[in-house]
Amino acid sequence: MTSMRKLCIAALLAGLPWVANAEVVVAAGAKSPLAGLSKAQVADVFMGKAKSVGGNPAKPIDYNGSPKDEFANGIIGKTPDQLKAHYAKLQFTGLGGAPKEVGSLAEAKKMAADDPSVLIYLEKGQMDGSLKAVFP
Repeated sequence: MTSMRKLCIAALLAGLPWVANAEVVVAAGAKSPLAGLSKAQVADVFMGKAKSVGGNPAKPIDYNGSPKDEFANGIIGKTPDQLKAHYAKLQFTGLGGAPKEVGSLAEAKKMAADDPSVLIYLEKGQMDGSLKAVFP
């Protein structure tokens, strides 16, 4: 294959919208009693249908830069637009709203470490000792 051909292929591939294959996990602070949550329990908490799991309070937190698409599609089972519409409906009816959003993953991790009821989602590779995976 000629150098020019390789360059053209590389340029074409660079412009394609890649589907992220990041493995998304739901996490709580390392000392949280929350553990072993099912997909349905995670969906209920993040969709505002449940405020606790197994008798333990559960507060969903979102953050700028989160893997929203992968989380919405893969775990909640809705597109990001469907999830946004769901939150708008909750807010309009006075039954809740979207999870609290903070400015960064670092801030979300700190909240989870400080408050055992906080749940966040992130890419598996972003986990650290301050967190434990509760799903999957």
